[in-house]
Amino acid sequence: MSPTMQLCGVFISVILAVTAPRAIIADCPEADPERHQEGNLHHDLLSCGYNPDYRPVKDHNTPVTVKIRFALKYISFDSLEETVTLHSWVAMSWKDEYLKWTPSDYGGIKEIQVESHEIWTPRMALFNADASLYQSDSIYTTCLVTEEGTVTCVPQMAHSGICRTYLRSWPFDVQNCSLYFGSWMHKGEQINFTFYKTKPVIVDDYQDGPGWKLINTAHERLPGAYGCCPNSTYPMLKYTFTLKREAAGPAAIVVVPSVVIVLITLISLLLDIKDCTRLLLLCFSLYGHFMFLTEIGFDIPKHSSDTPIILLFVRDSMIINLAAILVTLLLMSFRRKVVAAPVWIASFNRLLQSGPARYVVFTEFDPSETTEVKVLTEDNTNEEKTNVNADWIHLANFLNSCVFIIAIIAYFVLVCTYIPRDDY
Repeated sequence: MSPTMQLCGVFISVILAVTAPRAIIADCPEADPERHQEGNLHHDLLSCGYNPDYRPVKDHNTPVTVKIRFALKYISFDSLEETVTLHSWVAMSWKDEYLKWTPSDYGGIKEIQVESHEIWTPRMALFNADASLYQSDSIYTTCLVTEEGTVTCVPQMAHSGICRTYLRSWPFDVQNCSLYFGSWMHKGEQINFTFYKTKPVIVDDYQDGPGWKLINTAHERLPGAYGCCPNSTYPMLKYTFTLKREAAGPAAIVVVPSVVIVLITLISLLLDIKDCTRLLLLCFSLYGHFMFLTEIGFDIPKHSSDTPIILLFVRDSMIINLAAILVTLLLMSFRRKVVAAPVWIASFNRLLQSGPARYVVFTEFDPSETTEVKVLTEDNTNEEKTNVNADWIHLANFLNSCVFIIAIIAYFVLVCTYIPRDDY
């Protein structure tokens, strides 16, 4: 390259270096003397040199501390989809080092309102968000800026997160749903999310969602220290909401009828079998068990992490009911027997009638009624048939009494163990 061309290149570089700042400054509009003081303040803060894409600190090693406060408005919980949606006003406050001014220079103005898209705002992401829904971590609202550079934004936001459903005590279940908030990309040394010192969660204007009542809120700041990154932290804000199901409806549909079919099963064991009423009641009770299992299946998740104890109650009650039907069929066969009972059955009956066991044996099957199905004659043949059938009926009375007592004990254990109770 010739010396002349080198000299021209140096000259052009000097000209660009001198004129470039002037071009940048020329792009910045000057203040309008006829504009009021608040307009001039907006112009001076945002029109020249302010970039909302970067953290508002002059030293890049300085973190931006963002204080968070939730004012709860509404919580909806979907136990079938295992999602919780939080509707709230989220108050965010931080210091912006580029939004400071001297009030005396602008007619004593100490605070102004600016749109959130004009300034830097923190991006607070929900880590356990429902992936099926798009949820932006940006805010769009009007923010308040003070003379010290303190920015406060209160956007109305809805966060939908995953909440595992625990249904062991259904329909008197209580769910603890936790939501985790923090910065998706920035470290704690860049953006430090923390709580307001007073009232980090406000429930003054909260309204309960359909079917659920909020009974407690808790908050915790997780430091976010991990072994993979010893020199960096990723803090998170954990909010836990305790929700109690409004169980009046499900209890009326499932719990109370379950107790009713138990009573039907027990009462049927005290009935006679000669007119098949007992068998019909037991079959109706078995049908009721299937109906309640179907009803519960519509109301609870199909793949829950645990099994509602009311299902275990209905299952075991169904087993008892089926056993009662089989015993009833056996007793019906005993009533129709016309063959002589074995000697040990007759001896066993005499032992029961002479001992204290006779006080716990119900005699709802009267042996004297067996003569109603026979021809009444005065010979000894019919008298012997009546006595033969009476041994079987005495045995049926004993078996039926044992089944009734066992059913009472079994249902007592099931009610104490598997019937859910409202502990709140």
